[in-house]
Amino acid sequence: MQITELLKGLNIPVGERFVSVTPKEAKFMHHWVKDHGLTRTLEIGLAFGASACCILSAHSGRHTCIDPFQKDQWRDIGLANLASLGFDDRVDFHADFSHAVLPRLLAEKREYDFAFIDGNHLYDGIFIDFYYVDKLLCHHGFVLFHDSWLRGTQLVASFIKRNRKDYRPIRCPMPNLILFQKIGVDQRAWDHFREFYTWKNIFYHRLVSLYPVSVKNYLSKK
Repeated sequence: MQITELLKGLNIPVGERFVSVTPKEAKFMHHWVKDHGLTRTLEIGLAFGASACCILSAHSGRHTCIDPFQKDQWRDIGLANLASLGFDDRVDFHADFSHAVLPRLLAEKREYDFAFIDGNHLYDGIFIDFYYVDKLLCHHGFVLFHDSWLRGTQLVASFIKRNRKDYRPIRCPMPNLILFQKIGVDQRAWDHFREFYTWKNIFYHRLVSLYPVSVKNYLSKK
């Protein structure tokens, strides 16, 4: 099934389509997972299940999803969409906050080769998600962040680039996605720290603050 057809078949309320990944983002994600043979996948933030369906359609393994708001905020539509495509038997769903679930997965010695972070969009929430994803990610695994226009996402990405030599940024054709690959072991000294609040970050933040709608519309059309 083509990704565009798959997305059209999902139940996503018209007024809430902005919540989901765009068709181009979904297609990129699907092909990245498929082309790299990634079969142990993790997703933080299920919502209507568009990204989960695209990931699951790319491999035959299991997919872990975390979303504390699936029932109350998203009316279980994401889970229903997964079931409609026959993916529900390959999904490990956790109806809890990622800061509670991720430590449990780590204690269970789970390991993933792909993680999609699209849950709590506050800086500290994104950072905590990455902190645990890093410990769950296998060597050469990938972590993908959604909503690069958000200040919190930009700062987490900046921290990784300037402080984590064991990760390499991968140029992504989708401007609203940020992709990294884990390429080594964290060998920072106990007191290591490099400033990651750059002038580029500040300029971009001011631009988004002045023209938030224009920037978001630009990114969503890519």
